[in-house]
Amino acid sequence: MKLTENDKSLFKEIQSKHNIREGILSMIFKRNLKKALDNDKELQDALKDADKSLDRLKKNVNSLEKKGYKIPAALKKYI
Repeated sequence: MKLTENDKSLFKEIQSKHNIREGILSMIFKRNLKKALDNDKELQDALKDADKSLDRLKKNVNSLEKKGYKIPAALKKYI
């Protein structure tokens, strides 16, 4: 997500209006974002599914290597 000129001007306006530092706004934003992401059940389920799929992929690649198949190094890098 890129910061537009409009976003920059709004940020500076809020910063000067309330006489606060940049660190305070970013700290508040990070805290609120973390709470929202921690409470998002769909995101948590998607992450769990992705972890399970990655584990299955690793097991399959290892079993293929044991059978004698050569797995390219470029592919292993992403696993």
